[in-house]
Amino acid sequence: MSEHLDQLAFKFFKLFAQYESTLKENGYFKSDKSGNVFVDWDRFANEIVGKNFKTELGQLASAAEYILDQPPKKQVADGVKVVWADVPANDKSVQILFGHICRVRNNLFHGAKFNGTWFDPVRSEELLKHSLVVLECFRTKAGV
Repeated sequence: MSEHLDQLAFKFFKLFAQYESTLKENGYFKSDKSGNVFVDWDRFANEIVGKNFKTELGQLASAAEYILDQPPKKQVADGVKVVWADVPANDKSVQILFGHICRVRNNLFHGAKFNGTWFDPVRSEELLKHSLVVLECFRTKAGV
């Protein structure tokens, strides 16, 4: 399973990076006072994908529903160490969907999802697989 997850993660990272590059090139970015650039995922989600995202996903809407119903956890400090915390699943908007997909990326990249072996491989596979479905569906609209 580890090799399969490695390949799935690579595919996800590659597509996510293509999104970020394209979105910035097309003006979907913000910058802070220091000039650091951040992709404006909320604006993209609102203006390009839209609130009818489940209808557009069609038979693939279950991928978005999985992510919205079982969002990726986030890392928080408990005072002494970093721990995984649940994320509320009450908001089902397109902005939250793409926020969760961004968290999947951040958890993989920064969040110690693997250290030689995958942390919770079954859940990691589900989040990667469903995130890829959503990203693949909207890649043409995004210009990716």
